[in-house]
Amino acid sequence: MFVIGIFIHLVFLFSIFDIYFKSPIVNNANMYQPLHEAPADRLVLFVVDGLRAESFVNYSTMPYLRSVANNHGRWGISQTRVPTESRPGHVAIIAGFYEDPSAIAKGWKENPVDFDSVFNQSEYTWCWGTYDIVDIFTKGAVKNNIFIEKFDPYEQSFSSDKNTTLLDDWVFKRVKNFFHKANYDDNLREKLGSRKIVFFLHLLGTDTSGHTHKPRTKNFLTTIKFVDENIKEIEKIIKDFYNDDGKTTFLMTSDHGMTDWGSHGTGDDDETKTPYVLWGAGVQTIQDNVNQLDPETNSMSFGNRYDINQADLTPLMATFLSIPVPVNSIGQLPIGLLEMSLPNKAKAIYSNCRQMISQYNKKRLDVEARVISILYQPFEPFDGKKVREIISITEKLLEDEKYDKVIKLSEEIIHLSLSGLTYYHNYYQKPLLITVTLSFIGWILCLFRVLVKQKMFAQIEMPRNKSHSLVNTTKTIDVAMKVFSAIVMMVLSLMIYVQSLPVQYYIYFLMPIFLWLYALTPINLWIQTLNVLKNKRRIFLLGIEILCYTLGSIALGLALTHRWVLSIPLLGMSLWPFFSASIQNLPKSVCIAWPVGCVSLSIFSFMSVIGKNTCIELVIAAGIIWLLIHSLYIWKALLPNSEDQDVTRELIISVIQIFTLAVSLQIIHLQSKWFGENLPISQSLQSVCWIISVSLPLIPLLYTKKFINRLLGINTAILNFYLLLSVAHEGLFMVTLILNVNCWMFIESKLINSGNVQGIQCEKENHIFYHWWC
Repeated sequence: MFVIGIFIHLVFLFSIFDIYFKSPIVNNANMYQPLHEAPADRLVLFVVDGLRAESFVNYSTMPYLRSVANNHGRWGISQTRVPTESRPGHVAIIAGFYEDPSAIAKGWKENPVDFDSVFNQSEYTWCWGTYDIVDIFTKGAVKNNIFIEKFDPYEQSFSSDKNTTLLDDWVFKRVKNFFHKANYDDNLREKLGSRKIVFFLHLLGTDTSGHTHKPRTKNFLTTIKFVDENIKEIEKIIKDFYNDDGKTTFLMTSDHGMTDWGSHGTGDDDETKTPYVLWGAGVQTIQDNVNQLDPETNSMSFGNRYDINQADLTPLMATFLSIPVPVNSIGQLPIGLLEMSLPNKAKAIYSNCRQMISQYNKKRLDVEARVISILYQPFEPFDGKKVREIISITEKLLEDEKYDKVIKLSEEIIHLSLSGLTYYHNYYQKPLLITVTLSFIGWILCLFRVLVKQKMFAQIEMPRNKSHSLVNTTKTIDVAMKVFSAIVMMVLSLMIYVQSLPVQYYIYFLMPIFLWLYALTPINLWIQTLNVLKNKRRIFLLGIEILCYTLGSIALGLALTHRWVLSIPLLGMSLWPFFSASIQNLPKSVCIAWPVGCVSLSIFSFMSVIGKNTCIELVIAAGIIWLLIHSLYIWKALLPNSEDQDVTRELIISVIQIFTLAVSLQIIHLQSKWFGENLPISQSLQSVCWIISVSLPLIPLLYTKKFINRLLGINTAILNFYLLLSVAHEGLFMVTLILNVNCWMFIESKLINSGNVQGIQCEKENHIFYHWWC
């Protein structure tokens, strides 16, 4: 049963990927060549890694880009999606889709599959930046049109005594040398004279500075000021090289944001809201005589603001150069940013529309090619017939030069295509959810069946004189259930085979049948169980327990998004001992300590998320509290019996643990103080922390086998390690949790009738512990 349980839970785990994390890439979709005139010959893309919107719109440390955004350019918020990591962000900007989830197994660093991008569609692209970003877009490139210069960012230390502008300075120097070289390299100059070319600068310094110094610090603001100054210089170099021909478009944006404590990856607003600034050829400027300021920002122009989704940058860049929108893009062209004639705008958005239709149609045909026609449920608003009709209607409107209608209809088609893509992408999601849910419930019933068979009927004498007809009836029902299950499994297997679904689908669809068949047979077992539960009180108590477990499970699920919900089951648990008939066996101090501990734990679910604010004083306080508890135990439990050789041994080990904890607290205090003063972190103290961390799990093994001594040693080791990783109130949480868990163990030992000597000894030791604690 143990091995089967592991297998079933592994199936549950991997089913998540088939249900929620399927690759969004549609293979072999047709490319559409745009018809509009290109407003620009070249595009310069600056991606300032880790720059959140708040750092740009509310600080004046990027004066040049803010001036561009407010006067002759456009700016706005680019909304990203989780995971807010470097690879997914760059893929969304340059390829137009939100990450292939299979990349999670490779840490978002490597390309798990080939996909189309703006770089692929360009005539030439030059990239400068870190190897783990620029290499993403070279895998699978067949035109040999992408040229890269890369460096290893891990050669630079992330310590606070290092200058993070060195990372960006490397990029800017290479770009300057590149254009200087082009002045006397005829081959390079010829390539640079081509149309539809892209320059990509990946600037990692901001991300590194945010991780190291945090986004609101002086060091971080210095880094983004350095970026601003050099972007201005690079713009001047490029304009001078092309004699300011007005054919260059510039775009500055970011792949993801960052929290106040220097992390990213989740869906916090600071992580998902990134800035962009767009200026140059083809960019529509706003003539705002009133110069109204945006109320959400610090002196940014309201009229020049235009918020978009991050993936929308892909069709936007493709439109500036009049190159095909990457076939995997789900971005929607923001025509409000384009300075183009009405016919060109209509043709540009029609190009985006045809690319989206091509992707949707290929996905639809892929699903239709393998589904069973009787069971097939098409996407009614945009089926195959309507696709052909809408394409012909739109092309007729283009021929008749009804460009306003083309724009309006194209926007509607894009929304329909996106809805259809989502529909077919999740076509098998509902059946999978149903089967996996049935498997979950079936597994619970299987475990319940085992408990019923082993526990309930072991204590009850079953009637020996059973009705012969009842026995025959139950056997017939068992056989019928097995035959029915076999038929259903054959039908399902055939359906999976006909549709050429992946092999794991056999497991998903057949596993619930096996589990339910095992759980429900023999039916006689459940009949006897119902006979035992004829007592109304037993049925009522069983119903209450099931209700409590169900509500508790729901609360745990809701707690993933609403942390305060955790307080509800904790408050319910605080009443647990008072519903036991053996409560009179519990000391009054324990009856008070348990609910107080549960209520104390529930308070932490209302506190702020760890990391937003640091408070090392709370970490130190947690350590001091535990030092007092451990010292109190030595004074009251060990010192009075110090003549005993075993007690002396445990006394020495306890003193070692207290000393280790005190050293850890001192290191935490010193390192945090130096970090706050921007002083370099001591490498020697870091080494001591590693030595302590390695030794912590080993020290409790030196204790004797006395339950309470070893338990206290384990708790001290866990807390010590936890404090080394703490920055605020989580240390106090661990102290509260440890005390509460020990209280629970003591209550269990009292409520359970333990007649063996070991249980009595354990109870005595617990009594000693709680005598001095409570």
